[in-house]
Amino acid sequence: MELGKRWFVGHTFCPITRIGASAGSWLVTVCTVVAVVLVLPAGGLADRFGPKRVGLFGLACAALGSAVGALCTDIGPLLASRALEGVGYGLTGVVSPAIIAEAFPPERRGIPMAVWSCWMDLGMLAVLNVANLVIDPAVASSWKGLWWLCAALTAALAAVYALAVREGPRPEAGAGAGGSVLLTSLAGALKSPATWVVSSVFLLYNVGVLSLLTLAPLYCQTQLGLGAAEANSYTSLLTIGMISGALATGLVLVRVRTLRGRIMLLAASMALAAAVLGGAYVYTVDQIVPFMLLGGLALSIMPAVGFTIVPETPASPAFAGAAIGLFMLMGNLAGFGTPLIGGLMESAPAVLSATLVAVSLTGAALSLLLLRLMGGSAPAQGA
Repeated sequence: MELGKRWFVGHTFCPITRIGASAGSWLVTVCTVVAVVLVLPAGGLADRFGPKRVGLFGLACAALGSAVGALCTDIGPLLASRALEGVGYGLTGVVSPAIIAEAFPPERRGIPMAVWSCWMDLGMLAVLNVANLVIDPAVASSWKGLWWLCAALTAALAAVYALAVREGPRPEAGAGAGGSVLLTSLAGALKSPATWVVSSVFLLYNVGVLSLLTLAPLYCQTQLGLGAAEANSYTSLLTIGMISGALATGLVLVRVRTLRGRIMLLAASMALAAAVLGGAYVYTVDQIVPFMLLGGLALSIMPAVGFTIVPETPASPAFAGAAIGLFMLMGNLAGFGTPLIGGLMESAPAVLSATLVAVSLTGAALSLLLLRLMGGSAPAQGA
């Protein structure tokens, strides 16, 4: 929900507070920019100090940032509070899958990683619905209710997290201590060609999908002539489809336990993404519901499979956190292409569709390269 507030800022916050477009755009992007800077170091910190401690610090930053934001009356401090929320996003987005990778052997990670892959979709869906309950467009300060709610929920989650999460023994990363261990972890992930390849697949996937999630309401309004509320309702169907598909993918991964099978599923997911994104900015009003639901189901597969594969790509499990950090970094970088895609959506939708198809098919080809790099070995079948 903390991250999902960026959608609320762009679509509701700026109009009711009369903040200008420039300041509003910074409120949307500052959280993501801070997270992009932090995700790779966060992976190394998780490998060095353990993901639980790093994740707890991240949750505290997110809760504090939201509470401080609710107290702000000026754009400057509000921007600073959003940056603090970005620290929370950057840290928790990496350490949560790192905790799953520690807690489950490779063949049993499918369902928990699939559930985790829904985190952004669930947050967006929650904000889309909760904002309508706590925000009164006629009251300029009513946005503070959403900020306070996010702060309270995040603080409660941090308490549960501190009590419930248990870490396993730290894998050996090699000689050294302190900063040298951190650098060893980062170097171990960055030296792995397989980690770079699967992270590049995530980058190519997110080029189309992040823009679709962001621009779908705008497309429905500007190209199809729908009202804002109706456009948001249809967009929520895409999110529902992605959540449902991710959970179904987790069940598939229970049966597909070999690394070779999972990489083939990754390649197939990128081919499906090409099929969906080819129609992402050309569908008609009559096609909205099937496109959103079926498209969401198809687009949900790649993150669930990718998060399951990436901890196995570095040379040692001790580098898994840093590998996940690189994976998240590449995925977040794709978001900076959304303004360009938005321009093409309005001026050249056919060119945009063809480009997104080509990008996704490139991801499918890279998945096959990953199969070659990793040898298609099977994970251990122990419990």
